[in-house]
Amino acid sequence: MSQRFVRDTLGLAVSQYMARGVLLARGLLAAIALGPAGFGQWNALNLILDYGGYASGGALQGLDLRLPAPTARGETEEARRLLAGAWTMVLAGGALFALLLVAALASGRPTLLRGLGWSAPLLMLAVALLQLVLQYHGSALRARGRFDAVSGPAAAQALLGGSLGLALVWRFGISGLLWGWLAGTLVALAWVRLAAPDVPLRPGAPAEGVRLLRGGFVVFAFFAVSLVLRSVDRLALIHYGTPADLGAYSLGLMAAGLVLYVPEAAAAVLYPRIAAAAGDTPGLEAVRGQVARAHRVLALLLPLAVAVAMVWVAPALAWWLPRYRDAAEAVRLLSLGALLLSAATLPGYWLLGSGRARSLLVAGLACAAATALLVFMVAARAPRPSPVALAACAGYGIFAAVIATLAARDLRPGPGGRWAFAVSSFLPALWIAAAAFVACRVGPVESVLAAGARTIAVALLYAPVLWWLGRGLGLRALAGRWVRGEARA
Repeated sequence: MSQRFVRDTLGLAVSQYMARGVLLARGLLAAIALGPAGFGQWNALNLILDYGGYASGGALQGLDLRLPAPTARGETEEARRLLAGAWTMVLAGGALFALLLVAALASGRPTLLRGLGWSAPLLMLAVALLQLVLQYHGSALRARGRFDAVSGPAAAQALLGGSLGLALVWRFGISGLLWGWLAGTLVALAWVRLAAPDVPLRPGAPAEGVRLLRGGFVVFAFFAVSLVLRSVDRLALIHYGTPADLGAYSLGLMAAGLVLYVPEAAAAVLYPRIAAAAGDTPGLEAVRGQVARAHRVLALLLPLAVAVAMVWVAPALAWWLPRYRDAAEAVRLLSLGALLLSAATLPGYWLLGSGRARSLLVAGLACAAATALLVFMVAARAPRPSPVALAACAGYGIFAAVIATLAARDLRPGPGGRWAFAVSSFLPALWIAAAAFVACRVGPVESVLAAGARTIAVALLYAPVLWWLGRGLGLRALAGRWVRGEARA
């Protein structure tokens, strides 16, 4: 694994975790300040931001696929033409999304947001549209290898927006959270603009934008399907549950988001390399090795951190969020689901960038449809956090298994490669999660001393898996180089 890749990935991951640390604090304090019902409304509002990020209709995904090559060759005019075409689609898609949202709000849907009036949804819409502008600049910066100029503004957005939200939520509630996040977004936007002042803001030819949209549509559709997969549980609780149910459930969504940040940071570094190497067999083979190795490392090390957190969920909620203490099981289940889903992150990006996006989309559509059916059936009968979390976890696992199977022949070629890939991808997570769930049922659930004993037991049970599957990865040598500062060279 190259030192530059480690540096870029850890740079993104560290900045993301610093930022997410603030957002986690904001989320936890918002949960306290707003209560379960208000916290549920806040997380329903976040669906506007989530879905607004896809308003470009695939143009930005097409840009990510086509922009790295001319940028690497120094073809400035070609790069500007592509950027201007994508900007046209961003403006058109953002306007259409805004119209659809206003129409939905005017019709009184969703009912869970009726008590907030117009101001909160429209503020979130403004944030979503500005986020599209950030994504547009981020595509240009990633194509230039400026990952620092992507992670820095993202961290600033979260640090400033989250900190202001922390300060304002106690007095202004949800509006305070929104104004804080809007301020952080404006600062991040100014930062990326300074980092890439030559990125065009004048719309280009619509025909070029349409070509980008077509070229990136399969990738866009897969990401949209992934969003549906990861938000169908919230949609089901909005439909069948109460704001308090969604508020309790949202603690698990926060935990799941934290689990997925490390593999997504690695994917953000690797995806432009995969896209740039597509069609170049030697180059693609070199990137394949990086993807396979990074995937093995993440699948081995991430479960240990997640399992320790699962053990401490109940004592933490009892001490700091007693009104949410019944959400502990849902948090554990969603953490496991995110851990399983993380095993499909790098394989999914590999398939997207290496030319197998259509098969990935078909598989993703089938899995998302099955998950939506399962989650809505469960929510209709038992609209509570734990049953819905269990259904969502099952859907995540099915999705991850299908995606990993599709990528196995590339990432682990040779006799027995698919079986070996499945074992290295899922055995660590399933093994240690089973140990954590069993341990949490022994002794007092909310005891700090019991949680400490469970942590030791889970780590000891995981040690043989860590030794067996960690052979040949060079983890000890890599850790030593990083401690000595060599990986920064």
